[in-house]
Amino acid sequence: MNNMAKADEAKQSSRIVDLVHTPLEAVAAYWLSLKKALDRHKNGRFLEEEARHAAEPFIKHLLSLLQSGFSVDDCRRLATVKQRNLLRDLHRKLDLLAICLLGIAGNENPQKVLIRIISKFSISPIFEKEVFEIAQQALQNLDKPKTREKFLLIDQAMKIEALIINMMVYSMFARRNDHKKMQLFSEYIRSYYFSEGMALIQDGFEHDFVKYRLILLRKEILADMENKMEMSLEMFFGMRNGNSYGDMLKIYNSFTI
Repeated sequence: MNNMAKADEAKQSSRIVDLVHTPLEAVAAYWLSLKKALDRHKNGRFLEEEARHAAEPFIKHLLSLLQSGFSVDDCRRLATVKQRNLLRDLHRKLDLLAICLLGIAGNENPQKVLIRIISKFSISPIFEKEVFEIAQQALQNLDKPKTREKFLLIDQAMKIEALIINMMVYSMFARRNDHKKMQLFSEYIRSYYFSEGMALIQDGFEHDFVKYRLILLRKEILADMENKMEMSLEMFFGMRNGNSYGDMLKIYNSFTI
């Protein structure tokens, strides 16, 4: 528990941007620092400011509920609904990233890749013609820093429309160039899942192995995300119930091996 204490003492309570890539220990340190702050301020008004600036959607939702007049049962129900929707969104985005990566691995026509992506939606969130027009224009201007920063960004927190366009930029570039040239794009990839897939492709692994690895990695990411959400929810109830700092640590210990 030494590392946990050090993390908390070091005030690593900086607002969490992404639960996917944030270690469980850091998520716990965030909640423990909030507990300390709540004990200091007593009235908890600082929570309103914390919720206003929170970037991570599930934590933002819990902070909002922490200031509400809902019952314990209502809070758990509403938090569970939010958790389910966010996990579903993450699952779908990982699926879309996998379609893009496997298309690149198989040197597939970007148009077919886009059709597979769109097939994941009951109603397409974007027009095919518009996607190709924007992606084509982006490819022609990749020498410009602002274009690279906007259209090479791969982040699971992105809006789905922007993510699809950027995936097609990668797909179209890969179709025309050696995959190893895409190593130059690594600084713009903020998704470990996509980065791992690209590394496998660039190292020359076969399509089937890349697919196998992506399936396993997706399963692990979703399970890890769910665990951090469940811990955050229990930490939330610990704060709401006025549990001691020591009891909050016990909640964290319950979610570790």
